[in-house]
Amino acid sequence: MNTRLMNKKIWFFILVEVAILSLFYFLVIRPQQIELRGVKIEVQEKEALYLKLSLLSRLIDELREEKATIGQSIDHFLKVRERGEMGLVVPVSLTDIFQESKVKVISIRPVPEKVEGALLISSWDISILADYNQLGHFISRLERSADFNRIDSLTISSQGSSLEYTAQLVISRISLLKKEQDK
Repeated sequence: MNTRLMNKKIWFFILVEVAILSLFYFLVIRPQQIELRGVKIEVQEKEALYLKLSLLSRLIDELREEKATIGQSIDHFLKVRERGEMGLVVPVSLTDIFQESKVKVISIRPVPEKVEGALLISSWDISILADYNQLGHFISRLERSADFNRIDSLTISSQGSSLEYTAQLVISRISLLKKEQDK
């Protein structure tokens, strides 16, 4: 009988223990799991937002660089316009020389202008591809041009076994600066 009573007490304690553990699970552990899932979702949302903001920040930096470049271009345009020059980058007379001598232009880029006293030196770095006769005609035509005062540098290299040559040259136009009158 004592064992039966003991078994009943054990079963009662087991039942109470299961009830306590169930209450502990539903009142403590389960809400923590739900809260943990919510925190994980919130962290993922914040990470996604951080990624979007960092991409946006990079885009803003790129746009600022573009704005600075455009600002410099506008400043250059206004300076050129103020001096009364005709072309922004490549003068029409140079384009005519290219077409007349039938050379292939690989690249053309303006070199920063220099001011020496009352002189403004505008230069262009040019790469062309041409055969021997076209190259000679181009250089001859350039030297006879009234718009271009000098060839600063000239490098000619052959393209292996082909009959075409690559020429790298810097040409300059020298003009007088207008003197501003005192007001």
